[in-house]
Amino acid sequence: MSTEYPDVLGDLVQARERSEVNGVHYVAALRPSTIAPGDFTHLHIWLQSCWNVPVQVGIRVHLPVQQPTPVFSIIQELTEVPLEAAEVGEVSIPIACTAQTEPGDYSITVRPGVKIEERGQYIRSKEHAGEMDATLLRFTTGTSLSLAVGLGYVAHTQPEAILPLRIEGPPQPGQSPDMIPTYCSHWTVDELTLWGKARQLVNDRRLYLLPQISRHALYLAFLDEGRARFKDAGLSLHLGEAVFLAKIMTRAVEYFMQNPGWQDAILIPAYTLAYRHNLETGDPVPLIVRADYARIARLASSLTFGMLRQQVGHDIWTLEEQLAVTDLVADRVEQGGMLPAEFLYLPLLLGGLMVASQVQMPGEDLAQSLDLFAKGRQERAAYLDHNQELVALLDRMEQRARSG
Repeated sequence: MSTEYPDVLGDLVQARERSEVNGVHYVAALRPSTIAPGDFTHLHIWLQSCWNVPVQVGIRVHLPVQQPTPVFSIIQELTEVPLEAAEVGEVSIPIACTAQTEPGDYSITVRPGVKIEERGQYIRSKEHAGEMDATLLRFTTGTSLSLAVGLGYVAHTQPEAILPLRIEGPPQPGQSPDMIPTYCSHWTVDELTLWGKARQLVNDRRLYLLPQISRHALYLAFLDEGRARFKDAGLSLHLGEAVFLAKIMTRAVEYFMQNPGWQDAILIPAYTLAYRHNLETGDPVPLIVRADYARIARLASSLTFGMLRQQVGHDIWTLEEQLAVTDLVADRVEQGGMLPAEFLYLPLLLGGLMVASQVQMPGEDLAQSLDLFAKGRQERAAYLDHNQELVALLDRMEQRARSG
């Protein structure tokens, strides 16, 4: 191996344990994995080429055998995907079943094959030790941590994946989904230039950048940016809400910046954005807070769920539910669109309560800040009271913050 390229697959999907066929890493999943008769699901296959030359991936799907007539269908048994050198992407293949499908457990078998037309070299390893395996984060999907710093993984040679599919519930009315497979490219070697420039700048200017990323600068910037972002999402923040939102966002950045080995998790993605969009690179705070706000919100959400799991001793919501709400919040603060108030409180303001005493400004009266938070929360009561599990957690964490 001449050059080790960054692992991108680990940022797209939970991929600490992944499969490999002839130099291509892959992860396969059915989403959803439970459907009703007459409904359909999507087979997702995430692919990461470990070759420095183009390859051809053929994905063969084997459906359950049904007699006397098939009840599952796809548009084609074999889907071929050309990958550029080092490319990372995602294939989605719709799978439908008829309303006559018997409820029960079935299996979908996926067999990827890889053809290489020319001699090449490996540019990614089959395993990586990782730099960030011992964190409080509940999940890493969509955080760019694998790309920026590196997460541990092992790729096992596996010529096929067998995926469970459950059919249950009453038959659904006939649907006509688009059955054509789709492909989305997530990363190509062209991205390597931006990533390399960002890494070089961070390494060269680290001692100059670090003093600028102070708690005070982050907090004030997040205070203003949070108000603007959530106003675009249909939520005009009360002062107490803005304060505790700024606390968890600031804490998310500090959590990484306080560990010298983890600082690149914040800095490299921010400076990659700067080079991609021709932004000023002198002051790192606007890049972290403004340009990279949605990703920091993901990190803050994952940190909140991780801290909650640590304090309670178990997950209150499933990992799928945690990822779904995180995706929704990140999308709204990046793209705009209405966001229900409960998804401001869960997870971000809940996280703000949990770190209330860790992120305090000089001269701040924490009791006064908590009173402001309680006032804002009271005005949101009509939007929160239907979620009594969240209300109970907010009560618990607010009481803990007041008691120190």
